[in-house]
Amino acid sequence: MGVGRRVPVGAQRNMLGVPNRPTRILLLVKDPWENVVVFRIKRSAQLKKLMIAYCDKKSAELDNMRFVHNGRLVRPNLTPDEHEMESGDVIDVVPVLLG
Repeated sequence: MGVGRRVPVGAQRNMLGVPNRPTRILLLVKDPWENVVVFRIKRSAQLKKLMIAYCDKKSAELDNMRFVHNGRLVRPNLTPDEHEMESGDVIDVVPVLLG
């Protein structure tokens, strides 16, 4: 067995000054009419999971919705960490007008 670096856990992690971040965060999804749906999602989960759950809850088609965070389009294959999201952040939903 090779010798590798051990990642500190528990109390050791805090003694070394490594921030102890929760594995799940709360994200608020807001539509243009100011209706808000709150989701609790893992930091490592793809945002596609949240987007599909929102559309199911609102009986909407995913293809007809755009999700925006801090002025940038949310990419469904990325995670909240990759989008630099924190707990309590708001994702705006914009319906796409067809026709």
